[in-house]
Amino acid sequence: MSRSNVLTLTMAIIAILMCGAFMVFGMIRLAGVEMSAHGWIALGLGTVVSLALGGVLSTVLVISRRRGFDEAAHEASRPDSPDA
Repeated sequence: MSRSNVLTLTMAIIAILMCGAFMVFGMIRLAGVEMSAHGWIALGLGTVVSLALGGVLSTVLVISRRRGFDEAAHEASRPDSPDA
């Protein structure tokens, strides 16, 4: 493996370990806290809406790129373009 791949893998492992440590710390500190049904509903709806919005925006991005809708903007931003 190249040096950049090793560095990327190392950073990913460190990030995963830090997230795990943060979760364990949070579970220990918040052991007595309970969330109501309304909180769980809000958490679930927020998660679903966020994932759906991300999926829709990603789909729009891919469709736009494949159909060439962004080519005019890309060409206009080039300094060597005859229209600029």
